[in-house]
Amino acid sequence: MKNILFILVILFTTAGLAQDSTKVKVDTPKIVSKLMYGKTISIEDLEFKFVAIESDSRCPKGVQCIWAGEAVVLLDVFKNGEKIEQKRVVFSPKISLINKIGNVFSSEAFNVSSLNIAPYPKYDNKINAEDYYIQLQIRH
Repeated sequence: MKNILFILVILFTTAGLAQDSTKVKVDTPKIVSKLMYGKTISIEDLEFKFVAIESDSRCPKGVQCIWAGEAVVLLDVFKNGEKIEQKRVVFSPKISLINKIGNVFSSEAFNVSSLNIAPYPKYDNKINAEDYYIQLQIRH
């Protein structure tokens, strides 16, 4: 009986100490924004506008393809209302997310990265340009 009591005391003590959250490092939250085709998103003193779909050769759902394909979009970057550059963003399964960090915009204050383009094509459905959107990740 003493052994069982001793084991229970050890278990509860260990469980209580394991809950110490004062030493836990919390990462800065990542913000993911949805940018619709033809629309603009503002981040601090910059604006990003989804202006064109250059190509979308992704393999549609319901079809077997040899090549996975890719989607290419153009984003205009404005600062204080003036266009400063145009970014060509490629969405491809070959491109690793690690290589994409800050691929839309990067500064000391924040990074803007492209995560995904949607909707995904289906073999029997044409996607209208207005239906496209991209997901942008903003890291401060």
